[in-house]
Amino acid sequence: MLTNQILTEQIKEEAEQCREELIQFRRELHQHPELSMEEYKTSHKIAEKLRCLKGMEVITGAAGGTGVIGILKGTKGPGKTVLLRADIDALPIEEKTGLPYASETAGVMHACGHDGHAAWLLGSAMILSKLRSHFPGNVEFVFQPGEENGLGGKKMVEEDHILENPAVDAVFAAHAWPGAAAGELHVAKRCAFGYPGSFEIQVTGRGGHGSWPHECVDPIAVANQIYSGLQQIVSRRLPETAPRVLSVCTIHSGPQDKRNIIPDCCTMTGTLRADKLEVMEQMEDDIKRIAQGIAAANGAFARVTTGHGRAVINSPDAVLFCLQSAAGILGKEHVKLDTKPHLGGEDFSEYVSRVPGAYVYAGIATEKNNGTFGLHSSNFMLEESMIPKMAAVFAQFAVDFLEKGGF
Repeated sequence: MLTNQILTEQIKEEAEQCREELIQFRRELHQHPELSMEEYKTSHKIAEKLRCLKGMEVITGAAGGTGVIGILKGTKGPGKTVLLRADIDALPIEEKTGLPYASETAGVMHACGHDGHAAWLLGSAMILSKLRSHFPGNVEFVFQPGEENGLGGKKMVEEDHILENPAVDAVFAAHAWPGAAAGELHVAKRCAFGYPGSFEIQVTGRGGHGSWPHECVDPIAVANQIYSGLQQIVSRRLPETAPRVLSVCTIHSGPQDKRNIIPDCCTMTGTLRADKLEVMEQMEDDIKRIAQGIAAANGAFARVTTGHGRAVINSPDAVLFCLQSAAGILGKEHVKLDTKPHLGGEDFSEYVSRVPGAYVYAGIATEKNNGTFGLHSSNFMLEESMIPKMAAVFAQFAVDFLEKGGF
């Protein structure tokens, strides 16, 4: 029986031993990226690797075809179940990094680090498959497709029942993070990713000839007033301490090849973000009130559609657990509490809204690349030294949780 410190050292050694294999695996995924729900070759490669691991049960075809699940049972007896998750899809972006292993698929790129996520989750599976005698219970490794389009997590939770068989007691995920230094792990105190929302406003007026605007109800002019009115929501309707975003991202109206037609309709769409549900709901209500009121005042009509998903809210116990557990791998000075809400969207919310857990950020910023790219950038570069480190962190999360029997 290994002591906790000795077991941690063994986890780090195992991670270092598979370092080159994991980096090479990540580069293979990077060269051959696949879009959401189309990750057939990616999932095949993952399943092949998992099948080589002793004691690993491998399930393919999840989430409608491209999800992969690995289940590893500890031999130290019955216990709880911990789930570790990575997303595996790429983005419709043309890569501009110039790397020797850059994407070979035109217009598709791993610009959000999901190739690295898959690699370090595979690494944790490789490590834990060699340490089964040192933990009870089960570890479930979920390689999830379709994070970018928001479909994969919901499918795996609701259709594949990944949280139920076996019943999962804790969930963890991590994201490659340009906002943190390489070698560091940041743990969100509460809101790892915000409530993601969207809206569409269709303004219907009365079209006609551009030289006779007095006979028309110009939907473009009305939409312009609505656009200005929406800006008041963030600046005047909500307190400055409430993290929120409202952005109008598209406005479309009329045929582009005609310059003398006032159209009947103008449609605008946008995105919403908030770290609290009540803030999201207030923004949705205000959008409807402002758009419909301005339209009516101008003799037009506004049809407003809004919707939002769940936020990724870390449980307090899981936050403290991650800070303590990761310190054994990275050193206490490299594990930090992040108190700033991040308002991007993430469908890990499907997991953590049902089971306690945490989403953490793996730093990838170096002196060379710091500030040169963000997530979803055509110049996104993963700091590959984080792959074995995060493999070890995930393995440590699993062992610590199962050994303690909880947080």
